[in-house]
Amino acid sequence: MIRAIVFDLYGVLAVNGWQAFKETHFSNREDVWDQVYQLGRQVDAGLTDYNELVRFTADATGESEATVRHQLEHTVANLELLNFIQISLKGAYKLGILSNTSRVEVIDHIFTAEQRELFDVIILSSQLGITKPDPRIFEITANKLGVPIEHCLLVDDQERHIDGAHRASMQATMYTSTDQFKLELTALLADS
Repeated sequence: MIRAIVFDLYGVLAVNGWQAFKETHFSNREDVWDQVYQLGRQVDAGLTDYNELVRFTADATGESEATVRHQLEHTVANLELLNFIQISLKGAYKLGILSNTSRVEVIDHIFTAEQRELFDVIILSSQLGITKPDPRIFEITANKLGVPIEHCLLVDDQERHIDGAHRASMQATMYTSTDQFKLELTALLADS
């Protein structure tokens, strides 16, 4: 039985230009992307300075630091999904945000106060010093929601995060669109 739904931020509750930037600059340079990705994880865990990620990525792509910052920071709320959450999920489930992010203020920049109030907990990796897919972060999230982990559902757009949730005994579903998520949720609820 699902009693709590936990949403990823980037690529689920919010959309940004970073994915397109990644495709443009790293689709044929997996070794360099892996370095950017690992540096980003260190930043998300609060172990490395955000400016170092920007500098490294600018050097690796030949883009200006301003362009890299814009792609990393230009994020907007996924209004279609937030409307569905407000109409169909709020009040029926405990709701959370779980994000690998280095900047706490990003939540205030993306969401209105009313949108933030849809969620019972907001957990950011940099506040904990660990990132998804570490199973501990899913356990912490379930504890903060006050729901047994096996009754929580993670909605994420990254397979490795889905796998981490499963290792922690949390249910998980891959997000590709709001319509797909609605269908997936209906199927999961019918099975439980």
